[in-house]
Amino acid sequence: MRETAKNIFEILKDYHCDSPETNHRMSVEHIIEWANQFDDDAEFMLSELLHFLPQVYISKNRAIELLEKRLTDFQKFYKYNSMQEFINNTHFLDTQKPEKSQNEILSILRDILDKKYGINYDLLIDQPKKHYIYFDDVLATGGTVYKDLSNWLSDADNLETVLTKNKTIALSLFCYHKLGFDNIEWRLMKQFDDRIKNFLLVGFDYKIENQLKPKWIAEKQALNCIYPLEKQPKEILEYLASLEAENTGISAFRPSNLPIKEVFFSTPQNRIRFENIVLEKGLQLIQKIKKADPDPRKRPLGDTVKSHKTLGTGTLFFAWRNISNTCPVVFWWDVPGHEWIPLFCLRNRGTN
Repeated sequence: MRETAKNIFEILKDYHCDSPETNHRMSVEHIIEWANQFDDDAEFMLSELLHFLPQVYISKNRAIELLEKRLTDFQKFYKYNSMQEFINNTHFLDTQKPEKSQNEILSILRDILDKKYGINYDLLIDQPKKHYIYFDDVLATGGTVYKDLSNWLSDADNLETVLTKNKTIALSLFCYHKLGFDNIEWRLMKQFDDRIKNFLLVGFDYKIENQLKPKWIAEKQALNCIYPLEKQPKEILEYLASLEAENTGISAFRPSNLPIKEVFFSTPQNRIRFENIVLEKGLQLIQKIKKADPDPRKRPLGDTVKSHKTLGTGTLFFAWRNISNTCPVVFWWDVPGHEWIPLFCLRNRGTN
């Protein structure tokens, strides 16, 4: 098990590299300590984690490489001969709080432009712009991105100038959920104009395929996330039934025949085992909450839209700067008195 933990550490070693105040510094010993909380399943949990982790972890160095490529991709897409010309006409939307991921990504972008191209982005901010780009790390439920895009489209004449092609709007993401992004498109179309779907450019590096409707789309989904089967212990089913959530349109469970081909976990059987362990342990943690009014978004498989009658979002994607609280809680739960050590510490968010 130690050898497996060493291999995992080689992937995760820069987690919170910019955050010396983190509660649990990533190490081989820390990874083993986290795994041992799963008792007899400890070795299995590490083995399966190592199987898919290389696909779903973005180190800081990798993030820099991906952002460099994204800039050149946008430059080519918008048909500029040089990066200077492209940046002269481009504004990076800055809408999130300073402690959130967007601020760190914009800082990296400024550094890339300065060191690689000799461009001082801040000196160009006040120039008239044609292209507007919204950068973030992960789009899960889509609530934050929708709010920020909605506000921008509502401001001045932004909607009209996008629809008339006098301005462009684009997203840049390391990862997005298919279901969450589709929900954003639908909400923007409903609020503004059906045509907006055709004008929203998206650059991304990894897609979580978690859409179960319609059937022909569901059968093509990798389900590269935690999406358990309905065959669950009584405690899980009772918890789900007890949720005060009215939207049952999003299924809490995946059909037993999906995914059609297992390409994410090591085997279909190991998928089921891993999902069930994470779900059952996650429920134990959620049930330790003693607040009179617990956050309705918090579920065993991670935060989700409070109106969805599901067990959580189930995100399996991690980046060097933080973990999304839409990931299963076993990865990030760190509440005093709950006797649980997270694999990834959370920054700038509460847990209970």
